[in-house]
Amino acid sequence: MGSNRGQFLNLARKSLAGRDFHIHCFEPGQKTFESLSSQATDSRVTLNNVAVGNCEESRTLYYDRCGSGMASLTKRELKHRGIQFDQFEEVSVTTIDRYCETHGIEGIDLLKLDIEGHELDALKGAEKTFSQNAIRLVTFEMGGCNIDTRTFFRDFWNFFTDQKMTLHRITPSGSLIEIRRYKETHEQFRTTNFVAIRQDR
Repeated sequence: MGSNRGQFLNLARKSLAGRDFHIHCFEPGQKTFESLSSQATDSRVTLNNVAVGNCEESRTLYYDRCGSGMASLTKRELKHRGIQFDQFEEVSVTTIDRYCETHGIEGIDLLKLDIEGHELDALKGAEKTFSQNAIRLVTFEMGGCNIDTRTFFRDFWNFFTDQKMTLHRITPSGSLIEIRRYKETHEQFRTTNFVAIRQDR
């Protein structure tokens, strides 16, 4: 989710070379989606020009420039960085539950979320899929965008704890540090990546 121009897609395809896979990409920005489409000419890749959230609706996507990796469903306040979110477009929003139902998806090996502060909304739109133990791994990013959306590490901790998934911080070297209990000191907004792992699949 949040495929941008396909940087992670290209990495995933190389890593999965020689294996059976299918990747579903979501990118709501029209110009960015056009750029993504020019690269993804693989029958094992499905591209979707929609955003993902907690309900099906139309929303405004805000950004500072076309193709921006910071495009968000929230109009971010970044004047202190000299960035103005003064461009926008209307986009469609779907849910993971609806998408899986429509496309007959019964299992997800990796759900990657990088949707600029709206990761928690996407997770809430996948509660049925989670209840079926159909999602094995979730990677997501936290950072400054979570200040604008008012979402906190505790929200993710509670969500994944309820799903009986273990939560790990991904270090710059790629190793995993398991977070065994929540602490308020976890609430920091430097860009950090996490992975949640289901233990019973």
